[in-house]
Amino acid sequence: MNTNITFSKGSWIQLNQHRAVRAGMLLLLLLTLPGVVQAQFTYTNNNSTITITGYTGPGGAVTIPSVINGLPVTTIGVSAFYNLYNITSVTIPTSVTSIKQRAFDHCIGLTSVTIGNSVTNIGDYAFQNCSLTSVTIPASVTSIGKGPLNFCTNLMAITVEALNSAYSSVDGVLFNKSQVTLIQCPGGKVGSYAVPNSVTSIADWAFHGCPSLSNIMIPNSVTNFGQGAFEYCGLTSLMIPNSITSIGIETFCACWSLTNVMIPNSVTDIGQEAFYECTRLTSVTIPASVTNIGAGAFTSCDNLTELYFEGNAPSTSSLYLNNATVYYSPGTTGWGPTFGGCPTALWTQVPTIQTPPQTQTAEATSAVGLRVKASSPLPLFYFWYLNHTNLLSSGTNWQLDLPNVQFAQSGAYTVEIRNELGTVTSVPAILNVIAPVERRPVPGVKVTGATASLWNVDYADSLTPAPTWTPLGSVNLTGTPQYCFDLTLPLPPQRFYRGWQTGTPGVVPSLDLHLVPAITLTGSIGHSVRLDYINQYGPIDAWATLATVPLTNTSQLYFDISAPGQPPRLYRLVPSP
Repeated sequence: MNTNITFSKGSWIQLNQHRAVRAGMLLLLLLTLPGVVQAQFTYTNNNSTITITGYTGPGGAVTIPSVINGLPVTTIGVSAFYNLYNITSVTIPTSVTSIKQRAFDHCIGLTSVTIGNSVTNIGDYAFQNCSLTSVTIPASVTSIGKGPLNFCTNLMAITVEALNSAYSSVDGVLFNKSQVTLIQCPGGKVGSYAVPNSVTSIADWAFHGCPSLSNIMIPNSVTNFGQGAFEYCGLTSLMIPNSITSIGIETFCACWSLTNVMIPNSVTDIGQEAFYECTRLTSVTIPASVTNIGAGAFTSCDNLTELYFEGNAPSTSSLYLNNATVYYSPGTTGWGPTFGGCPTALWTQVPTIQTPPQTQTAEATSAVGLRVKASSPLPLFYFWYLNHTNLLSSGTNWQLDLPNVQFAQSGAYTVEIRNELGTVTSVPAILNVIAPVERRPVPGVKVTGATASLWNVDYADSLTPAPTWTPLGSVNLTGTPQYCFDLTLPLPPQRFYRGWQTGTPGVVPSLDLHLVPAITLTGSIGHSVRLDYINQYGPIDAWATLATVPLTNTSQLYFDISAPGQPPRLYRLVPSP
């Protein structure tokens, strides 16, 4: 194209682009010529149509020409704009009918794209790793390749222009209506997704690169998972429907958050590297229906230590696991000392009790909790009994809570733990309910120093630059540590203590603070009360005597200074003559 322009001082000139420019002493001219635009692109001529093969321009907002050298631009070629990070937006003209694979892959600065309404095909990974926030698919599109929007982590929405298009979007997930095949999850912004009941197949790499997709519900209408269908997803757990017969190659590859997967007994084949690098899996149960496991199905699952097989040994070349043990069911065949390179062991499938409920003593009206810890690769159910016959609770609760225990609830507590293959019963945990003894914890300031010295203890409720110290009491040391108790009711949220004495001490003094049980003793003046204690957890007859105390008042306190640092204690009062 030849463009002739004549300038004369002080005149206006009008260009064919309808841009007016003033010519004067300083002439500023902005002119974009078709030849300049074309020079920014490399291209090939294919049967009198142009395929764009590259871009050499400055970046920013790029408009692809519809015509070059008089020929229509119909194709954006393979990797034509690959890794051009300086492009921010692209407008694709209506002359273009095909966007080839990886055409804009890794254009990390690309935030906006306008796809012309003549495009019929979008190739594999066409816009992978771009910064697109939204995409509109024109109604003309009839074919979309694998993962065209993989790792577009800013993508919030996919819009399909026409209802009669071959594609539609449900909750931001694009899928093919005619083939009912899931195609693409937008950039990892979808956290939870329910696959429509019309879907029969999850396409290759359909949800590849959706790191925020933590939960997906798959209906029984789905019969096939494509290669890499959930690769690099953020799934935390997954229940595979029993309509699936095969888990394909790399289906759940690099699902780094996946901790639990339920494989149904409809599955016969687990593909090569199906769970590759699922690093948070710790155990997997393989149903008896599985007859083949592809090479490296669990490679680099570094925390996978237990594989449980319900049926005969399937065929496999190697599991490529360094720390796992393979457990096989009694009565099954094909097992040797190793399987797939892993050591084997017989699977004991009945529940195993690791920590039984504890025998304990409790005061009436207090809250009691009985706990059991059990293990099994199969679901567990718990049945709690009092005195072996009185069923108190059944279900999946591994704990039994008694919020307001009464004397009648003393007795032997057992729990039956069941799975579908067996039952185990805990040894009885004895609960002894006793009368409550009035007590409260009080701050006890423990003073150590020279024998026969007098110590003064003060307190303050805040440490200001000039705190107000209030005398708490004085302590005459007798060679052993002595306590000074703070009986203030109620206690403030915080309190500070100090000790002091006159003169120069012969022994370096020290202070320590403990909460000490202050037990109320009651009875007739002149009589005595024996105070016993027992550890809350442990034998219910292991009472020990603390002291026998003469009563000088009808109600007086006894401080159990031996309690700090010991297991929780309960008390009883026994009148003495």
